[in-house]
Amino acid sequence: MSKILIVHTSWYEENINRMIHISSETLKENDYLFDATVAPGAIELAALAKHKLLINEGRYVGVIFLGIVIRGGTSHYDLVSNETFRSIGDLAMNFPKIAFINNVICVESLNQLEDRIEVNTLNNTKALINLINEKSS
Repeated sequence: MSKILIVHTSWYEENINRMIHISSETLKENDYLFDATVAPGAIELAALAKHKLLINEGRYVGVIFLGIVIRGGTSHYDLVSNETFRSIGDLAMNFPKIAFINNVICVESLNQLEDRIEVNTLNNTKALINLINEKSS
């Protein structure tokens, strides 16, 4: 049975737990095992995933990143969003045999998050499964 790595942030715990639940249930329904690991924030997601992939070589066929970035009154939002997406993209290029999906949701408000959290997480988990299937064919 194939195994997935769920890498998630520790911020917005209640909403992150919803995301983990959606992803894990979708993976179980599709006969995937998974491990979950927590990064302190969005910027650290890719580095943690890389570490887990290197120490568990060949164990994972896919990685899904779960996180939330909400705009505040400073440039921190732009810096975190840009660096998070860049580092996940770089990681995917360095591990081409593994499927990566970025489900870090960047929003302006909690209302926007509520509108997107379930649909995005479900769709992105399904996209990970599709990408794994595509890479294995």
